[in-house]
Amino acid sequence: MGMELPHLAILFFGIGVALLAGELLLPTHGLLGVLGGGSIIAAIVTCYRIDFWLGTGVFIVTMIATPFAGAMAVKIWPNTPIGRRVVLPPVVDGMPEPIVRVGQKGVTVTELKPMGVCEFDAAGRLEAISEHGMIEPGQPVKVVGLTNNRPTVRAV
Repeated sequence: MGMELPHLAILFFGIGVALLAGELLLPTHGLLGVLGGGSIIAAIVTCYRIDFWLGTGVFIVTMIATPFAGAMAVKIWPNTPIGRRVVLPPVVDGMPEPIVRVGQKGVTVTELKPMGVCEFDAAGRLEAISEHGMIEPGQPVKVVGLTNNRPTVRAV
């Protein structure tokens, strides 16, 4: 004697939900998700074998609940211990304040051809790019522009 159909439908549905939850926790590349979805479909088919209206009701409830369960999983997942390890932190908008200002003066430490290191009073040593050609070490320079917080300098 096999398992009765109502118990089989409940078992399939429970296994499907457990496999879908496991998909969130384990890096299976969608395998557990596919198996969980197949198990839920098997539960719906089993409900149809019991009674047409039961199968239709379970199908409709599943279709209505799926987006809500997905949205809840997306909202809760980043707050779980495993989710905090897997999900990247939010991106901070805005550029940081520049360390040097346009017009500030400094001295080259290494040869700029066209990139090198310059020393500025308040900022210390920074990587800079020369506006035109090479600049020898020890030459005074002036900041003429900032690109991604990296100073562009010109020999004075």
